[in-house]
Amino acid sequence: MARADRRGRFPGLLHLLAAAAVGWAVHRHGPALGVALALAVAPAHLAAAAFAARARRGLAGSRVLEDFAAGVRPLLLLTAAGFTAAAAGAATLAAAPLAPAVPLAALLFVTRLLLAHGAHRAPVAAALAVALVPVPAAPLAAAAGLLVHAVFALSRASAHARP
Repeated sequence: MARADRRGRFPGLLHLLAAAAVGWAVHRHGPALGVALALAVAPAHLAAAAFAARARRGLAGSRVLEDFAAGVRPLLLLTAAGFTAAAAGAATLAAAPLAPAVPLAALLFVTRLLLAHGAHRAPVAAALAVALVPVPAAPLAAAAGLLVHAVFALSRASAHARP
């Protein structure tokens, strides 16, 4: 199945869900959360670009797909951890509460990674919908679940092949 076909028929739905999750969180926790998420955009872009470049280099140097998968999983987890630290720093700079800011930023970051690498949209949409549940742990649960999905989806060589 081609990359464009896997993305689904309603690309705007994910943008709407992401905007709703951010809007709901900012409404509940104040405008400092919105500032923290805005400050986390640049680190997210840099981390995603570095992950993609290193994963492509790993793919080019792999002789066996299992070796590639074994190498990209820790790379993904380190990238996610590094971004999470940057998101915590952004939340601290913006004086936003860490508990909602960091998981929501991580959720948006993993969403970006998955969509940039042609992953299916259904798990992403489900995670963004879970983040809308008015329970304090919802963004954390959504981010953790999507990260688990990303470990499997982004450890495939096809996710990093250039179209």
